[in-house]
Amino acid sequence: MTGPAGDIGHEARALVEAARDWTARRFPESHAPECQWCPVCRTAAALRDPDVADHVVGVVTTAAGALASLLDSLTRPAPEPPPPPPPAQPAVHEIPLDERP
Repeated sequence: MTGPAGDIGHEARALVEAARDWTARRFPESHAPECQWCPVCRTAAALRDPDVADHVVGVVTTAAGALASLLDSLTRPAPEPPPPPPPAQPAVHEIPLDERP
């Protein structure tokens, strides 16, 4: 999906790479025992893994595409309602019995 902001996949990859660079600067790789359970260290370690980064890019791309589709459907004008059906003909035809020819 492309648009004024650029290719969503490209933008998602840039976002994940920026997050990876930021975590690498803020949370250098450590093998301390507490880093095995610390959620911040586990997230930083996960972002270092290229397979995880690829999955995150895929999820971000899919979510952005779904959001773009949703917003597009919400901003489109509503379709015109179909015209009403013609009036139904009565199933029984009345035959006047009072009138004589």
